[in-house]
Amino acid sequence: MCKCADSERLQRHLHIITFSHFHIYIMEAYFEFNIRCDDDVREQLIAELADEDYEGFIETDSGFSAYILSSFFKREVFEQVLVKYEIDPNAVAQNHIEQQNWNAQWEAGYEPIIIDDNVIVKAPFHQNEKEYPYELLIQPKNTFGTGHHETTQLMLRLMLQVNIDGKKVFDYGSGTGVLAIMASKMNADSVFAIDIDDWSTENISENTQLNGVENIVFKQGDLNIVKPQEFDVILANINKNILLFSFPQLSDLSAANGDLLISGFYESDLNDLKQAALLSGFHLQQHITQKDWCAASFKKM
Repeated sequence: MCKCADSERLQRHLHIITFSHFHIYIMEAYFEFNIRCDDDVREQLIAELADEDYEGFIETDSGFSAYILSSFFKREVFEQVLVKYEIDPNAVAQNHIEQQNWNAQWEAGYEPIIIDDNVIVKAPFHQNEKEYPYELLIQPKNTFGTGHHETTQLMLRLMLQVNIDGKKVFDYGSGTGVLAIMASKMNADSVFAIDIDDWSTENISENTQLNGVENIVFKQGDLNIVKPQEFDVILANINKNILLFSFPQLSDLSAANGDLLISGFYESDLNDLKQAALLSGFHLQQHITQKDWCAASFKKM
């Protein structure tokens, strides 16, 4: 699966707002750039800016907003990246955000996520107004993995409909570990999780400790690092292209009658994924949607 590493890197940068610096109370000013661009270049542009020390991105209807510490900003580099994608630097709106207590500002607007009154995904600083059957504590570092993205919420909803008690679970593309931790709290016998990103190693370790779960094993890498074995339940919240590429290997890792839950794609892509999954022995059981995003459950026959 190494050939898809670049695609996974782009997927991770999409929908990301990084807050790692905010949690040490940095008081330095930021620059905000509101960039208008077509959807087909947005992912690549975000990935390139992320490599140039831009540490926050928020999607908009016309493109996205990018954020960088003022001391890191290099005008020449910024303009070179924009011109590469045929964007006029003079047409990009720029705002100077004065120094403030970013941590306090952000925590004030960060809300827990509640799934069907059964699951709450919250940060350690949140106080519960009521008890839920499943409580997940996630140290917020970015929005892709805190439960705020639709695909994560869809996966949690599907998991509630699957018998995970005593099962062997594989979380493919685990990120911050939300789904792996959920599986553990649903009494999975064991959970094996992988991700290609460096930050996952530290973040999933921190989150498993916060939740007091001890049966999750995490390794950094792609599908090629997974030893031949069979899992009862496979979770894969990645994207359409990675899923299409991965179905044959996931089939080899799935036990007979095993469950495969997938998300990270739009509802319009479901038929392509259904047909590809069928070729690898996975039969569609159901799908659910939220906004334009989709998640689906399959059985290995």
